[in-house]
Amino acid sequence: MKAIFSIVLLVCLLGVFYAQAQEVRCPDRVPREDEEAILIPHPTNCKHYFVCDYGRPIVMKCPDDLHFNPTKKVCDFPFQAGCIVYP
Repeated sequence: MKAIFSIVLLVCLLGVFYAQAQEVRCPDRVPREDEEAILIPHPTNCKHYFVCDYGRPIVMKCPDDLHFNPTKKVCDFPFQAGCIVYP
């Protein structure tokens, strides 16, 4: 029973992340010379961000206790990241 619940929960979480990725639009361009990748902050979760792969957003997660810093384009301490989410 526990295994079935875990699988259902995982499928639901993947569905939520997929739906949120559909709302994020990646620019239709390759990264500039000074960019290694195109990174976009997650609209509702400070611990997540998107990497654009040929126009397709892929959700990524920062390590524990870190938030995505949209200015520096790295995972950073929450007080430095300045992430504010509007539900």
